[in-house]
Amino acid sequence: MPHTFRCGAFDCGNALMNGALRGELLTAIREGRSRAYYVEEGGRCLGFIALRAESFELADSIDREEYALSTRTVPGVLLELIAVDLQAQRTGLGRFLLLAALLLAQRTAETVGARFLVLDSVPESIGFYTRLGFKRTVTQPSRDTVLMILDLLEAE
Repeated sequence: MPHTFRCGAFDCGNALMNGALRGELLTAIREGRSRAYYVEEGGRCLGFIALRAESFELADSIDREEYALSTRTVPGVLLELIAVDLQAQRTGLGRFLLLAALLLAQRTAETVGARFLVLDSVPESIGFYTRLGFKRTVTQPSRDTVLMILDLLEAE
């Protein structure tokens, strides 16, 4: 997504995510800290994902022995935002976008080394992410969202 992306009438039904798309995310893209990809039809954005490289302090949030980790901090890919416009929800587009994010994260892991795809889920979407292989971390940094991870070494 180029920095000239126009989100115009995009509305995923979540004011915080809509605001992030129009503010913080555009700034991060312009500064080269994030990359976003979107699906459009007829010039209208139907859904998008935003990714960035990140280093995660997961030592107290996961079982390091389960993942055979020797360090407390691990490299990964943050699924910064994923959203589908209200008009395109329940069409499979969210699943498509998440699988695209996974593919991009796996390519990153193969190229430069990254262990996890990480996201903060709103409570109502936990089941969606769990069905696709994400796991909740043991400790949660926020009460509003749920930190979830997908091991890129095991993802298919």
